[in-house]
Amino acid sequence: MQILNVTWKWNVPNALSVLRILLVPVFMVLYLTHLDGWAFGVLLLSGITDALDGIIARKFNQITDCGKLLDPISDKLTQVAVIVCLTTRFTELLPLAILCFVKESCQAIGGIILLKKKSAVRGSKWFGKLSTVVFYTCMLVLVLWRDVLPPMVEWILVGLVGLCMLLAFVGYLHVFIRVYRAEKAAAGDPATDPAQVPEKG
Repeated sequence: MQILNVTWKWNVPNALSVLRILLVPVFMVLYLTHLDGWAFGVLLLSGITDALDGIIARKFNQITDCGKLLDPISDKLTQVAVIVCLTTRFTELLPLAILCFVKESCQAIGGIILLKKKSAVRGSKWFGKLSTVVFYTCMLVLVLWRDVLPPMVEWILVGLVGLCMLLAFVGYLHVFIRVYRAEKAAAGDPATDPAQVPEKG
Protein backbone atom coordinates (compact mmCIF):
# COMPACT_ATOMS: atom_id res chain seq x y z
CA MET A 1 0.00 0.00 0.00
CA GLN A 2 1.27 3.45 -0.89
CA ILE A 3 0.13 6.78 0.59
CA LEU A 4 1.54 9.95 -0.99
CA ASN A 5 5.06 8.82 -1.91
CA VAL A 6 5.50 6.38 0.99
CA THR A 7 5.24 2.61 0.63
CA TRP A 8 3.86 1.07 3.82
CA LYS A 9 5.68 -2.10 4.87
CA TRP A 10 5.24 -4.29 7.90
CA ASN A 11 8.20 -5.37 10.02
CA VAL A 12 8.97 -5.55 13.74
CA PRO A 13 10.04 -1.89 14.21
CA ASN A 14 6.94 -0.63 12.41
CA ALA A 15 4.72 -2.98 14.42
CA LEU A 16 6.23 -1.54 17.63
CA SER A 17 5.43 1.97 16.42
CA VAL A 18 1.83 0.93 15.76
CA LEU A 19 1.72 -0.63 19.24
CA ARG A 20 2.74 2.72 20.72
CA ILE A 21 -0.10 4.40 18.85
CA LEU A 22 -2.55 1.82 20.24
CA LEU A 23 -1.21 2.42 23.76
CA VAL A 24 -2.16 6.11 23.60
CA PRO A 25 -5.90 5.64 24.32
CA VAL A 26 -5.06 2.94 26.88
CA PHE A 27 -2.86 5.39 28.80
CA MET A 28 -5.50 8.11 28.62
CA VAL A 29 -8.27 5.89 30.01
CA LEU A 30 -6.06 4.60 32.82
CA TYR A 31 -4.78 8.03 33.83
CA LEU A 32 -8.15 9.79 33.61
CA THR A 33 -9.70 7.06 35.80
CA HIS A 34 -6.90 7.62 38.35
CA LEU A 35 -5.20 4.27 37.81
CA ASP A 36 -1.84 6.01 37.92
CA GLY A 37 0.24 2.89 38.53
CA TRP A 38 -1.14 1.20 35.43
CA ALA A 39 -0.82 4.41 33.45
CA PHE A 40 2.83 4.59 34.51
CA GLY A 41 3.34 1.01 33.30
CA VAL A 42 1.77 1.74 29.91
CA LEU A 43 3.89 4.87 29.47
CA LEU A 44 7.00 2.93 30.48
CA LEU A 45 6.15 0.22 27.93
CA SER A 46 5.69 2.92 25.30
CA GLY A 47 9.12 4.35 26.08
CA ILE A 48 10.77 0.92 25.95
CA THR A 49 9.21 0.07 22.58
CA ASP A 50 10.28 3.50 21.29
CA ALA A 51 13.89 2.62 22.08
CA LEU A 52 13.58 -0.94 20.79
CA ASP A 53 12.16 -0.11 17.37
CA GLY A 54 15.14 2.12 16.54
CA ILE A 55 17.65 -0.45 17.79
CA ILE A 56 16.03 -3.30 15.86
CA ALA A 57 15.64 -1.22 12.68
CA ARG A 58 19.34 -0.31 12.65
CA LYS A 59 20.71 -3.67 13.77
CA PHE A 60 18.69 -5.76 11.30
CA ASN A 61 18.63 -3.22 8.47
CA GLN A 62 14.87 -2.73 8.69
CA ILE A 63 14.83 1.05 8.27
CA THR A 64 11.96 2.02 5.93
CA ASP A 65 10.19 5.20 4.87
CA CYS A 66 7.13 3.80 6.59
CA GLY A 67 9.05 3.52 9.84
CA LYS A 68 10.44 7.02 9.47
CA LEU A 69 6.85 8.26 9.47
CA LEU A 70 5.31 5.92 12.04
CA ASP A 71 7.98 6.53 14.68
CA PRO A 72 7.53 10.32 14.94
CA ILE A 73 3.75 10.02 14.57
CA SER A 74 3.59 7.67 17.56
CA ASP A 75 5.90 9.99 19.51
CA LYS A 76 3.73 13.02 18.75
CA LEU A 77 0.48 11.31 19.68
CA THR A 78 1.97 10.01 22.91
CA GLN A 79 3.39 13.37 23.94
CA VAL A 80 0.20 15.28 23.22
CA ALA A 81 -1.92 12.68 25.04
CA VAL A 82 0.29 12.61 28.14
CA ILE A 83 0.52 16.38 28.47
CA VAL A 84 -3.22 16.85 27.89
CA CYS A 85 -3.99 14.22 30.54
CA LEU A 86 -1.62 15.80 33.07
CA THR A 87 -3.10 19.23 32.38
CA THR A 88 -6.58 18.00 33.34
CA ARG A 89 -5.27 17.64 36.89
CA PHE A 90 -2.55 20.26 37.00
CA THR A 91 -3.57 23.40 35.13
CA GLU A 92 -0.13 24.96 35.64
CA LEU A 93 1.05 22.65 32.85
CA LEU A 94 -1.17 24.48 30.34
CA PRO A 95 1.73 26.53 28.80
CA LEU A 96 3.62 23.28 28.17
CA ALA A 97 0.51 21.75 26.59
CA ILE A 98 0.13 24.76 24.29
CA LEU A 99 3.82 24.60 23.27
CA CYS A 100 3.48 20.86 22.58
CA PHE A 101 0.33 21.35 20.49
CA VAL A 102 1.84 24.18 18.43
CA LYS A 103 5.10 22.28 17.88
CA GLU A 104 3.47 19.03 16.82
CA SER A 105 0.87 20.76 14.63
CA CYS A 106 3.53 22.77 12.77
CA GLN A 107 5.73 19.72 12.29
CA ALA A 108 2.80 17.67 11.00
CA ILE A 109 1.83 20.40 8.51
CA GLY A 110 5.44 20.78 7.39
CA GLY A 111 5.79 17.04 6.91
CA ILE A 112 2.63 16.84 4.82
CA ILE A 113 3.81 19.73 2.64
CA LEU A 114 7.11 17.99 1.93
CA LEU A 115 5.44 14.64 1.26
CA LYS A 116 3.06 16.23 -1.23
CA LYS A 117 6.08 17.64 -3.01
CA LYS A 118 7.43 14.08 -3.29
CA SER A 119 10.33 14.97 -1.02
CA ALA A 120 12.36 12.10 0.42
CA VAL A 121 11.19 10.90 3.83
CA ARG A 122 13.62 11.97 6.53
CA GLY A 123 13.97 10.32 9.92
CA SER A 124 14.13 11.94 13.32
CA LYS A 125 17.10 14.18 14.11
CA TRP A 126 19.23 14.05 17.25
CA PHE A 127 17.41 16.98 18.82
CA GLY A 128 14.06 15.28 18.24
CA LYS A 129 15.29 12.07 19.87
CA LEU A 130 16.77 14.04 22.78
CA SER A 131 13.44 15.78 23.30
CA THR A 132 11.63 12.42 23.26
CA VAL A 133 13.99 10.82 25.81
CA VAL A 134 13.72 13.82 28.16
CA PHE A 135 9.94 13.83 27.71
CA TYR A 136 9.52 10.16 28.63
CA THR A 137 11.85 10.43 31.62
CA CYS A 138 10.24 13.55 33.09
CA MET A 139 6.65 12.50 32.35
CA LEU A 140 7.14 9.09 33.96
CA VAL A 141 8.23 10.87 37.14
CA LEU A 142 5.31 13.32 36.99
CA VAL A 143 2.72 10.62 36.30
CA LEU A 144 3.69 8.47 39.29
CA TRP A 145 5.20 10.87 41.82
CA ARG A 146 3.89 14.32 40.99
CA ASP A 147 1.86 14.57 44.23
CA VAL A 148 4.93 14.03 46.41
CA LEU A 149 7.47 16.02 44.41
CA PRO A 150 8.74 19.32 45.84
CA PRO A 151 7.38 22.21 43.71
CA MET A 152 10.91 23.20 42.69
CA VAL A 153 11.63 19.72 41.29
CA GLU A 154 8.33 19.71 39.43
CA TRP A 155 9.07 23.04 37.76
CA ILE A 156 12.59 21.92 36.86
CA LEU A 157 11.19 18.83 35.12
CA VAL A 158 8.51 20.82 33.31
CA GLY A 159 11.03 23.50 32.31
CA LEU A 160 13.45 20.86 31.00
CA VAL A 161 10.74 19.27 28.86
CA GLY A 162 9.68 22.67 27.53
CA LEU A 163 13.27 23.67 26.72
CA CYS A 164 13.92 20.44 24.82
CA MET A 165 10.64 20.80 22.94
CA LEU A 166 11.58 24.34 21.95
CA LEU A 167 15.03 23.15 20.82
CA ALA A 168 13.44 20.41 18.69
CA PHE A 169 10.87 22.85 17.28
CA VAL A 170 13.54 25.31 16.17
CA GLY A 171 15.73 22.49 14.83
CA TYR A 172 12.98 20.95 12.73
CA LEU A 173 11.86 24.38 11.51
CA HIS A 174 15.40 24.98 10.25
CA VAL A 175 15.41 21.56 8.56
CA PHE A 176 12.04 22.24 6.93
CA ILE A 177 13.12 25.63 5.55
CA ARG A 178 16.39 24.20 4.21
CA VAL A 179 14.71 21.21 2.56
CA TYR A 180 11.84 23.29 1.18
CA ARG A 181 14.25 25.76 -0.43
CA ALA A 182 16.38 22.93 -1.82
CA GLU A 183 13.31 21.25 -3.32
CA LYS A 184 12.26 24.51 -4.95
CA ALA A 185 15.74 25.13 -6.29
CA ALA A 186 15.87 21.61 -7.72
CA ALA A 187 12.56 22.29 -9.46
CA GLY A 188 14.02 25.45 -11.02
CA ASP A 189 11.99 27.96 -9.01
CA PRO A 190 13.42 31.43 -9.82
CA ALA A 191 12.57 32.62 -6.32
CA THR A 192 15.07 30.23 -4.76
CA ASP A 193 17.50 29.40 -7.55
CA PRO A 194 20.08 32.21 -7.83
CA ALA A 195 21.08 31.05 -11.31
CA GLN A 196 17.58 31.76 -12.60
CA VAL A 197 16.92 35.09 -10.90
CA PRO A 198 16.96 37.84 -13.58
CA GLU A 199 19.46 40.62 -13.03
CA LYS A 200 18.15 44.08 -12.23
CA GLY A 201 18.88 47.11 -14.37
